[in-house]
Amino acid sequence: MEPPLLNSNTPAILDLFLGASIGVVSFMVRVLTSTEQHTAGYVIRRTAIAGMTSLLVGLAVGSYFSNVGMSYAASGMAGYASPELIEALLKKIKASGKG
Repeated sequence: MEPPLLNSNTPAILDLFLGASIGVVSFMVRVLTSTEQHTAGYVIRRTAIAGMTSLLVGLAVGSYFSNVGMSYAASGMAGYASPELIEALLKKIKASGKG
């Protein structure tokens, strides 16, 4: 007897991967259509941040929305805006640490 190919957790994992991918792709489109010059390190760092943020937002809102499409939309929007939001958050943390 062969084990099933998909277990009960696989669809949720695929949904998370899809949500993170949407965030990464949305940020990459943003970078590629930008008129500013960016270094490879900038693009890699910001793309990784977009993917991680999209993944975390996908985990957080997965059970909040009844429609999976809304969860994907929230995840994609978070990935699109995440680099600036994370940078502002880090600046605020650094400023409060200097007290």
